[in-house]
Amino acid sequence: MITTCIHFQRTCDEAISFYKEALSADVKEIYYAKDAPEGSGMEEYPPNFVMHSTVVIRGMNFSLTDGGETPVPHGNFSFLIFCNTPEEVTETFEKLAVGGTINEQLAPVFFSPLFGEVIDRYGVTWQVMVQQH
Repeated sequence: MITTCIHFQRTCDEAISFYKEALSADVKEIYYAKDAPEGSGMEEYPPNFVMHSTVVIRGMNFSLTDGGETPVPHGNFSFLIFCNTPEEVTETFEKLAVGGTINEQLAPVFFSPLFGEVIDRYGVTWQVMVQQH
């Protein structure tokens, strides 16, 4: 499954509240920096920094995130690919990375067994992760 990921610069929590009100968005999951395990590197971020969220707006899933400090070349969105296994994540990520730039190496994160971000050779940003069930 592929979904659009919209990146915010530390205003994601505010944007989610706005979309809930303006578009009747349904928040399926949200992970804040304050939820991250100790030693994850998220201690430097404000507690309400949104690392990952899934929001349904008019029947379509979106991922919304504060996205860190890495600028996204095509504006404030990327595509998020949910895979079933870590092996599928690795294969997909490696193929997208050929001729591209790795923003975030593949690694386990507390919200997914494997996650990474790459800008492909055409400048499109892709996040790849194992979908939690």
